[in-house]
Formats: sequence, structure tokens, C-alpha cells
Amino acid sequence: MNPAITIDSFGPLEVQRPATVAELCSLVHTVRGERRGLYPVGGGTALDYGCPPLKPGIACDLTALHSIIDYPARDMTITVQAGITIAALQAELAKEGQWLPVDIPAPERSTLGGAVAVNACGPRRYGYGTLRDYVIGISFVTDDGVEVKAGGRVVKNVAGYDLMKLHIGALGTLGIVTQLTLKVKPKPEATAAVIFGCAATALAAILDALAATTTRPVAVEVLNPLAAQTIGLTTHAHDWTIVVGFEEKAAAVQWQVATLVEELRQLAIREVLTQPDTAILDRITAWQQPLDSQRLAKLSLRPSELAGWLTHNAPRGLLHAHGLNGIVWLHDPEPLPQEAILCRCPPTMKRERFVWGKLPASWDFMKHLKQTLDPDNVFNPGRLFGTL
Repeated sequence: MNPAITIDSFGPLEVQRPATVAELCSLVHTVRGERRGLYPVGGGTALDYGCPPLKPGIACDLTALHSIIDYPARDMTITVQAGITIAALQAELAKEGQWLPVDIPAPERSTLGGAVAVNACGPRRYGYGTLRDYVIGISFVTDDGVEVKAGGRVVKNVAGYDLMKLHIGALGTLGIVTQLTLKVKPKPEATAAVIFGCAATALAAILDALAATTTRPVAVEVLNPLAAQTIGLTTHAHDWTIVVGFEEKAAAVQWQVATLVEELRQLAIREVLTQPDTAILDRITAWQQPLDSQRLAKLSLRPSELAGWLTHNAPRGLLHAHGLNGIVWLHDPEPLPQEAILCRCPPTMKRERFVWGKLPASWDFMKHLKQTLDPDNVFNPGRLFGTL
């Protein structure tokens, strides 16, 4: 018998682990008939993301749905069930020299379906984009207990409405995703990182220069001294440490590293470290979900505003930012910015504060969509809206 779990101190919730899509459909039908909630669970790495559950129900463990359905490598697409772990997916793709270039913390535990539900991404989103750029087909179970499909298994298709986008970041509140088709990329031939420090007064000019560089970085990360020290970088007493990652053909990477180093010299940056890999980006990704942070927050700014905010408004605590995307990760910040999304915090704080930072303009439409597609509030009730 599967053990019970709690989510944000709510529970215990009985855990069911359907072995097939048919069993999942039957479970959804039963739970809806009993007017209870169904809480999809993957690797459990993001259970503290979102609002507390709203009503009693069942936790649905989807990790048994982990099969590879189709992998036409020459088409650079793959169709898999949503319960596959990111590590298992990447291992299968690696056999053909391919990969999914999206950074997802704890890949050995994180499932693809869970990553889609929270729209997980990391440093490489600057060069490669997010899951929204790679999902081309989807299957999910509706509140009627029926599996439906949208999209297709080829990159160029116009089959159905773009329902993939609805489920990415919806926190599992519109249905339970069972299968996904992804477009993938060839693994880069070579990787490298350029690392240097800068003073707070120079940060804006350096980020502007990196945005205008003749090179093509896949990531530009900005770390405060505590974050740099935590992932093993020597800060040399600089206000900020900047990590620029490159991934491409070997000759292209070599040229880009040399070119960026020369561009930095023109900006009076002399202490530059180059590494023949981008493993540091994986370490930064891992720190997006550290186990010892009591409060983990995410802030989205315009890239043009980032340097000013970091210089004048950054709170105390471990902090790293996707420098040219405008996204800031805050670990146990003091004070906590009101506009920040709370990715992890004590459940009591979630009842006192709007976890999504600020109300988006589309909030009422999103609630209407939820009520239309899930009128009995079966899927993850309360987890996205608090009241639905």
C-alpha cells in the first residue's frame, strides 16, 4: 500500500499509483463522482509550489507512466509518458547524440509532467528558450475521465488547438498530462564558461555589453558573493560574479570565448577565468530548489531594469539572476520583495500573502478557463488560485 502524503501541511492524502492510462481515467471518474480533489504527484520536487490544497482527496502518483512511446531520432522528436524522469529522458536522447536543452533541478527525481506543470527552466533559457518552445504534442485526462490529444508528433503540424500552451505552467489544474511529444536538439560538440567579477557601478554597462556582444551565449548568470561562494566560485571581493556559458561546435566555442575575453578587456575587465565546460550552469540550476532554503522566491523584471534593481534594491541573502532574461532567484531574502513569486515558504505565510507576487492582468480569464474546463474543481483544487 502506498504511504499517505501531506502538501503544505494539508492531509494526509491517500496515494494512488495508476499503472496505465485506463486506470488513471477510471480514478479521475471516481474522484469526480465523490466530489473530491485529485492531486497529481511526480517526483515530489515541487510540492511546495503554489497555494495550499483546498479540499480532501487523493494524491495521484504518476511515476508508473514512464514509457517511451516513439523516438524517431532523425526527425528530432520524441514521444514519452509524463511520468518519465528528466534524467531518464536525457539518457535516452543521449544515445542518439541529442538532448532537451531545458534546465530542470533534481533531474533524477523530477518528472517531465511535473516540469511542464510548473514551467521549469534555468540558466540556459536565454539561449534555448523554455518548455513552451519544445512541447509540440500533448495528451491529458479531462474531468470526464477521458484522455484527449492535441498537437502532433511532427514539428510542422496544425492539428488541433494549441492546448499545449494551456497546460505549461498551469500547475496541473486543467487536467492530468499523460503523454508529451517534444522536439529536441543535437547535443553541443563543445561547451565552455567565461567567469569574471565586477563592481556594482559597472554592472549595467557590462550587461548592456553582453546583450550586444558578437558572440552567442546560451546563459548569462549574475551571482552575489554568497551565491558565488555557495557554488564554489572565488569572488575576489567583487560585488557581482558573472558567468557566461557557450555551447556549440568546438571551433565556434573557441572563437566565442576568445572574442568575449577581448570584449571584456575593452571594458577594463582583466581577471577572467575560462572553463572548458558549463557544469557550473548545472550547479546554478540545482540551487533553484535547495533543500535548506526556508523561503525561495522568484522575481521577474524587464532585462533593462535588472542591473538597477540588483544595485539598489537587492535584499540580503543568496541571490542569482538570469542576467539577460530579468529573472532573479532569492533564497531566504530579507526583506522579501512584495512583487516576488513565493516558490517555497511556510504554509502559514501562504495564507497571509498572495504567493504569485502580483495579480496578473489575465487572472479573471484564467479563473474562467479553470471553471470551464474543470467545473467540479477536481484537479489540484486550490493550488493555483487559492479559491478554485
